[in-house]
Amino acid sequence: MLFAIPEPWVGRQAHLFKLGHEGGTLSPDAEINIPEELNRRVSGVLATAEDGKTMICHRGTFTAFRGRVPRNISLEHFQAWLQEMDDDGRPAEVITVTSIDSSTIADDISEFVFEVKRLKEHLKANIPDVLDAGAPPDHDDELEAGWRDKEEFEGDKSYTPGTGKRDYSYLHGPLCNALQRKLAELVEGHSELEVLKNRNIDLALVDRGTGKAKAIFEVKTSASLSTQLYSAFGQLAYYHHRFGIAATKLFLVLPESTVSEFTANEFFARANVQVLFGEAGVYKGIDGSSLEDVLSSTLR
Repeated sequence: MLFAIPEPWVGRQAHLFKLGHEGGTLSPDAEINIPEELNRRVSGVLATAEDGKTMICHRGTFTAFRGRVPRNISLEHFQAWLQEMDDDGRPAEVITVTSIDSSTIADDISEFVFEVKRLKEHLKANIPDVLDAGAPPDHDDELEAGWRDKEEFEGDKSYTPGTGKRDYSYLHGPLCNALQRKLAELVEGHSELEVLKNRNIDLALVDRGTGKAKAIFEVKTSASLSTQLYSAFGQLAYYHHRFGIAATKLFLVLPESTVSEFTANEFFARANVQVLFGEAGVYKGIDGSSLEDVLSSTLR
């Protein structure tokens, strides 16, 4: 990923990002522009979390080839990344990208840029008529169509501040994205399976013939027995019933950095839920088994 900081623009500082540049014209895939003071027309924003951490966020306004992407489409695409913040006295939903002191800040931003590229490419190829061609560019930037049934969202993706262990909420989107790409690699050559999601399920391996999930993955970002893990247990049980079959495998996925904090493996093992820890596309069980190993029977 290439990263550039040009001279300050009027009222804001631009941060430009480019993935996988192979020569030729150099233009950014995404920008995170931070205003010098409150300015809701600039998409980048720094927000303070309850624990005092400074979060890098984005309001969800992107430009794509001929126009601006409607914000509702952007927020739908980034649903797993959304948090609510106090926007100078009024609530606002923003895409949480990372925190400024994150040890994985480059990976977090690259995942965001990758998702912006996917959003733009999908819109350009499939639904160009949704773009607001008359909107001025703000300079910043797939709608996952399959396997969505448009039922109401049943999980809790919002940031809930509190005391005690930090829940690392902003990691949810990057962790989901990296896992999706890893699963896509693993199912390559297995024409009967595809990697999909819906408004309920973070990710699943779905049988093309039956439309049923053979493996379901629920991503959480807290290793403590907090509301996140309790809800994960209930979500996986219901998703198994609603979208799976008797043999569907269930997985709870946590950031690799939480492995030393996790104490509930026996609880989930008794419930037939395998726990995976991941970072930068590498996923392992608490016993060190790889994602390839734990999915070997599903991919036969």
